[in-house]
Amino acid sequence: MNLITSIQATVSFELSRVLTFQRMSLAAVMALFPPMMVWILNNSSNLPIPEFVIAVLCGMVCLLSLLLWVTPNVYAELEGKSWTFVTTRPHGRWSILFGKFIIAAGWSFLIAWIGLTLCIIQVDHGAFVTGAEPVVIWYVFSILLGLASLVYAAVFSLFGVLIQRRAMVVAVGYFLIFEVVLAAIPANVGKITMSYHLFCLMLHWLGWVIPDQNVDPRQEFENLYGLFPAWIHVSAILAMTVTMLGLAAIVIRSREYVTLEDAQV
Repeated sequence: MNLITSIQATVSFELSRVLTFQRMSLAAVMALFPPMMVWILNNSSNLPIPEFVIAVLCGMVCLLSLLLWVTPNVYAELEGKSWTFVTTRPHGRWSILFGKFIIAAGWSFLIAWIGLTLCIIQVDHGAFVTGAEPVVIWYVFSILLGLASLVYAAVFSLFGVLIQRRAMVVAVGYFLIFEVVLAAIPANVGKITMSYHLFCLMLHWLGWVIPDQNVDPRQEFENLYGLFPAWIHVSAILAMTVTMLGLAAIVIRSREYVTLEDAQV
């Protein structure tokens, strides 16, 4: 059995886990959260910046899905007492890593994408402040959600193989410190964050969507943070994805994990 076949087997098994009533119900609740919030805000008061609200809500759902389904990639096997069986299979460790990465990234993107689609449908065309067509906004946000799902799934996969019991907590701390606080610093250190590259892509393809009273906030952003061509931002995100997955593959291949049976001895 080669690596591709092993990954396909893991993907098929994880997909059967995903398509259970409990997980489907949770996914439906998460997918409906952004359009429900947009509907409430739109009926209580007109959305001043609908693009910004939609981006934040759908991004939150995407990240929450990844935290739930990719960080316990190793711990779920240890807790389920299946790790010993996994390690005896050909390419078992890598198949678990890459198979769960594929399912978590795809499933999280699908949940956020459904929420995005429902949000775009219910917002009036004239309410969008960027002046872009709704289908263009939907298309751009779909690409950004896809890139975010890939890169953060890779980062959280690394946390999952490094830290088993507290991987989700560490992942949340990483996002708040590096992707929120560090990204807001107008220095070169902020440009290593993925949220900076994702925001710059949104700025390239849509325009300024964050509420701001300045006359030209985009020019001020370029002066403080800089704005590289779109292909550089896409390349940085893809490079980060490959790097984090590569590091996770090295760690999970060489590290010995303590199973529940070993801990009880």
